[in-house]
This record gives sequence, structure tokens and C-alpha cells, in this order.
Amino acid sequence: MELKDGAKVFIKNKKLGKYLFVLRDDKPNIPNPNCWSLIGGGIEKGEEPIKALKREVKEEIGIELYDIKKIGVLDVPLTLMGETKIVLGHIFLAYIDADIKDIKLKEGQRVEYFTLDEIQKKKNLSSGAISRIKEFRDLL
Repeated sequence: MELKDGAKVFIKNKKLGKYLFVLRDDKPNIPNPNCWSLIGGGIEKGEEPIKALKREVKEEIGIELYDIKKIGVLDVPLTLMGETKIVLGHIFLAYIDADIKDIKLKEGQRVEYFTLDEIQKKKNLSSGAISRIKEFRDLL
């Protein structure tokens, strides 16, 4: 698997006032196995970050986002199979109204809504999610 720039999103459910996180698969050949993470993924060559985000969200949870806005870009150290590379992480904020039961999870073990305080108490929160929450909390 090639390490590439990515697009991740804080997905907020306006009714609940909570954010959607995914518990990643527990596979050694993916970044952050068995960790809670933001939804999103790699940007293909020539693809705009927002298009990549929409594609990844559709692939992973089958839900359409609304009111999508870019909130920043970070340098992200990504390690896979012992190789670490710095990639660009394009970070977005978007909204959904879906109940958990309406989300058709296609990648990962499960999804769940959390407040930012609740998710930060998880021992298996990905390092990327930790840094993105710290960096962008005031914009959420």
C-alpha cells in the first residue's frame, strides 16, 4: 500500500451534537489498525481533496455529507509496515443527520458518535485523530 496525501473529516450530527468516528479494522497492513479514527482516506493522483473526501465517505459509510468546509491542512507522519512518510492531511468539517443504524459501514469494525471529550478518553484513539482534535478543536 502506498502512503499518500489524505482527506479526513469531522462529521457532526447536529441533532446529537456529537462526531462520528470509525473503529478501524484490526489488520497489520493498514495505518492505525484497531484504532478510533476520523473517516476519510487517500487522495488519488490528480484528485481534488474535496472529491477524495466525498468518495471515501461514500465508500466507507454510504452517507452523503452536507455543509462541507475545509478547516485546514496538516503535515501528518504516517507509518505503515515500518515505513514513515510525511503526507498532507486535508481536514474538513461536515454534517449528517443519520442515526447509527442508518449508516452502512463498509470499512472498519464499527462507527459510533462521541463528543470530543468522550473520544479523547479512548486508549486506542489514533495519533492522527488526537493531533487533529488538538489543532482544530476551536473550529468545530
